Amino acid sequence: MGRSSGVVDLPIQRDPQGFPIIFSSTFKGALKQYCGTFYNAINDNGRIDCSKANVCCCLFGGEGETDVTSIISISDLYPIAIPVPSLDRGYVYLTSKYLINTVVDLFSAVNYEEGVKLLSSLVSQSGGSQGKVIIGTDIEVPLFKVSSSLLDTLSSLGSIAKKLSEGIAVEEDDSKAVLEIERGIIKYTRNKINLNTKTVVPKALWTEEYLPHGSIFAGIMFLNTPRRNKYCNGDKMCDDQCAYQKVNEFIKNKEFYLNVGGKETIGKGIVKVRILGDNNE
Repeated sequence: MGRSSGVVDLPIQRDPQGFPIIFSSTFKGALKQYCGTFYNAINDNGRIDCSKANVCCCLFGGEGETDVTSIISISDLYPIAIPVPSLDRGYVYLTSKYLINTVVDLFSAVNYEEGVKLLSSLVSQSGGSQGKVIIGTDIEVPLFKVSSSLLDTLSSLGSIAKKLSEGIAVEEDDSKAVLEIERGIIKYTRNKINLNTKTVVPKALWTEEYLPHGSIFAGIMFLNTPRRNKYCNGDKMCDDQCAYQKVNEFIKNKEFYLNVGGKETIGKGIVKVRILGDNNE
């Protein structure tokens, strides 16, 4: 999220409660860059040439053109589950009722009933308790079974997500959940080396934060129509049908990879995106 005056110089983004979050502007920018790269439309100055990829500037807005606004809105991404260290399980996925309810509310806003049903089972704990799990070395949190339908939905996210088949820890006390999730956040101290002397450059020591690999986030995307955007439908208004056409032109695959945030040269910020629901809803 940028430099901080605290112990960590480059912290991850957090919401006011202290939970990890991916701001909508960050994710939307990553999607726009992905779109521009896909259509080979990135200029030398690092911006998108809208004439080469009008679908990108239709969906995500123009480049320096105040009268060209995007026809979609994207919410912040909230964590559904974060892998944290566990004394008795190596690591375990952790969530809280606040996080689940937040995503459920987002899904409800766009009438994604299947998603509401999948996540509501975690809040109601209808999957059944499997006892308790130890977070870190000393905190006990109830462990609950994850429904097979939710496991199927998340299975393609990667091998780490399969850990959910062992259950998910659901913390009822959100103030505790913030501290427990904090145990999974990676704090990485780096320095700069003088390439001639192979010694550390003075005053070039800093600490960065990273989310643990396998963190699962969710958000929503919805239409801002009807809207006039010259990259969507020329001088004509872009209605729902026009917007759905552009969305489907961009989302040719339900799954793809992109980079969120910086540090991609050292393999950070790689995200697998999976689109849920119907592109025409």
